[in-house]
Amino acid sequence: MTDLEISKALALAIGWREDSVVVSRCGDVVIVDWRVFDYRDWNVIGPIMERYNASPIKSPKGTWSACVDEVWVDAIDTPQKAIALAVIQGAKK
Repeated sequence: MTDLEISKALALAIGWREDSVVVSRCGDVVIVDWRVFDYRDWNVIGPIMERYNASPIKSPKGTWSACVDEVWVDAIDTPQKAIALAVIQGAKK
């Protein structure tokens, strides 16, 4: 998934309606409720991490993992991506 696809999927997974989640005309950002929604921004992902209790864990190899509702995602390159993918996968459970 691209960063744009992850941001959109995350917005939908946390409860935003499909018609409220818009990819900008330039195709480089996701807009939710007239604000930029980018999972890589700690101001976006931080509250989601707290809400879903999805604190990331760094492995000795330097990769990141996170868990939501007993669904783990592993070997991710950033903590923000680990959180986002865990929430997306956990919401599907």
